[in-house]
Amino acid sequence: MTIKKKQLHIPALKAKNVSFTTDSEVRILSGISIHFGNEKTGLVGRNGIGKTTLLRILLGELQPTSGKVERDALVAYLPQDFHFIMQQTVAEALGVAEKLAALHNLKKKEKDDAPLIIIGTDWGVEERVRKVFKQLHFSLADLSRNVGSLSGGERTKVIFAKLLLTDANFLILDEPTNNLDSISREAVYDFIRSFRGGLLIVSHDRALLNIMERIVELTEKGLILYGGNYETYVTQKNFERAAAKRKLVSAEETFKKIEQQAETVQKRQERRNEYGKKRIPNLGLARIEVGKMKDTSQKTTSHLRQVHRERVSKALGNLEEAQARILPENQIVVNLKPTEVPNGKLVFKFEKVSFGYSGGDTEVLKNLSFNFYGPIRLSVQGANGSGKTTLVKLMLGELQPISGEVTLGVEHCAYLDQSVFLLDREATLLSNIKRFSDVDETIVRKWLGLFLFRQDEVMKKVKDLSGGEKMRAALACVLSGKTPPQLLVLDEPTNNLDLNSIEQIESILLNYKGALVVISHDTEFLKNVGVGEAISL
Repeated sequence: MTIKKKQLHIPALKAKNVSFTTDSEVRILSGISIHFGNEKTGLVGRNGIGKTTLLRILLGELQPTSGKVERDALVAYLPQDFHFIMQQTVAEALGVAEKLAALHNLKKKEKDDAPLIIIGTDWGVEERVRKVFKQLHFSLADLSRNVGSLSGGERTKVIFAKLLLTDANFLILDEPTNNLDSISREAVYDFIRSFRGGLLIVSHDRALLNIMERIVELTEKGLILYGGNYETYVTQKNFERAAAKRKLVSAEETFKKIEQQAETVQKRQERRNEYGKKRIPNLGLARIEVGKMKDTSQKTTSHLRQVHRERVSKALGNLEEAQARILPENQIVVNLKPTEVPNGKLVFKFEKVSFGYSGGDTEVLKNLSFNFYGPIRLSVQGANGSGKTTLVKLMLGELQPISGEVTLGVEHCAYLDQSVFLLDREATLLSNIKRFSDVDETIVRKWLGLFLFRQDEVMKKVKDLSGGEKMRAALACVLSGKTPPQLLVLDEPTNNLDLNSIEQIESILLNYKGALVVISHDTEFLKNVGVGEAISL
């Protein structure tokens, strides 16, 4: 894709000491200062840290509690939430409805100057829309169709088309590849590579983040800027983690050493004081001299205590600071109950399978035949609406084919989608896992701890968990039973998860030894969990 937009000047977007506190006095952002220009910037950070809040402040949709934002750019925004256009037609969402209607009226050859005023000089609006749709691999012909009737990926394409139809020189994109199939993702990547203006993108799509020229991480302490793409960012983070661990070890050793020194000096001084007390009666000193000696001894002891108290306090402060700098580990290592599938064992088989929903005049899936054996790691690929979820529901027996036969060769299976419906939203995590495992609560808590749920976190209700926590919790539940699944099916497991959560899910799946089927367009995720085969629809 080639963008041929003439830029009038280099865009500039500056945040100066920006802070934001909610009406309930919750501090979201504190002292944020950064400059965005003509570069491609990826914004990362855990879910709930304030990324979307920062975007809204940069856009002017939200006013900071303190600080200011300076904008010298024509900014266009791709939001993550499309509710504001759900009731609009596609033409209205694109901002071309009036012009298209005016062109239609002119074709009727009615004597009215109003259409000419509306169109202005934009006589090529229809052709521009067609070209943009082609660039995005979007085949929608009916622009009067309601946006709410489109799939998630189609809605994203409508918003992206709107961006392409503007003259913006700075784009802010919030999770632009969410819900997009592989072809559409590639179109987005091409667009971003070609765009000559400035870009600020919030995303957990690592392939997209690798196109970036710099990564900005939003943390509790503020923004941290890393030069280079996502891979460079990960390398630098690993270096920081190793350095922080070395500093922690050094701080622990120093703290122990100073504590021991303080204890040794204290005992030595106490022995001196005791020795002095025993000598005083034999020295024949006047009472006033004895008092002076005792006073001097007490002052010396007090001074030594204060000196070592300060040294211990400083060492403890250094230790606590070093502990605070330790970055969270995303690797989860857990010994799962046996889930192995023997190499020759049938996992599932499709024989000339076709399926169509009642009332539909076309078949969603037609004449599918394949079989898979052993501990396969398989992805199901295809465009949005091609029947990927339908296929796995046929596989698991939740749907029945209209023709052909489906054979499931393993007894215990589990299906998790991005909404993790198998969990009771109103119940606690501890209550949920007890539905899957009837062992002692102490053992259950220890198990949840392996999945990074510790202490009071097990008492959180599922509805209060983040997307990543819900997926982690669901895996902890289904893998905790007496007979964990030999086949695990995941439907878009990384949607709406932050990068830390995705890495945690990856590490859990690397511990799983059963057969794995994944519906996902996240190529990095598929590679990292060892997926080697694919069904393409």
